[in-house]
Amino acid sequence: MTGKFVDDIKLEQQRVAGLIVQLKNEIGQVTNSVAGKETQIQELTGKLDVLKQVEEFYTKGVVGQETEQSTEPQQAEDTQAQEPQSVFAPEPNDEQS
Repeated sequence: MTGKFVDDIKLEQQRVAGLIVQLKNEIGQVTNSVAGKETQIQELTGKLDVLKQVEEFYTKGVVGQETEQSTEPQQAEDTQAQEPQSVFAPEPNDEQS
C-alpha cells in the first residue's frame, strides 16, 4: 500500500513539474509577443509623428508660398516652415518634440 502511495506522489510531482514548465513557456511566449507589440507601437508612433510633421510642413509651405509674394517678412516664415523637412532623420524629430 505504501509503495502505491509513493508512486502516486511521484506521478503527481511529475505532473506538477510538467505544468510549471508549460506555464513558464507560455509566459515566455506572451512576454515575447508583448515586447514585439511594444516595439511595433513605438515604430508606428514615430511614423505618425513624422506624418504629422510632413502634413504641417506641407500646409505651412503652401501658405508660405502664397504669402511670400506679398511681403518679405513672410519669407522668414518660409524658412522656418522648411526646417521640418529634416523630420525624416530621427535626431531632429526627437529635438522638435
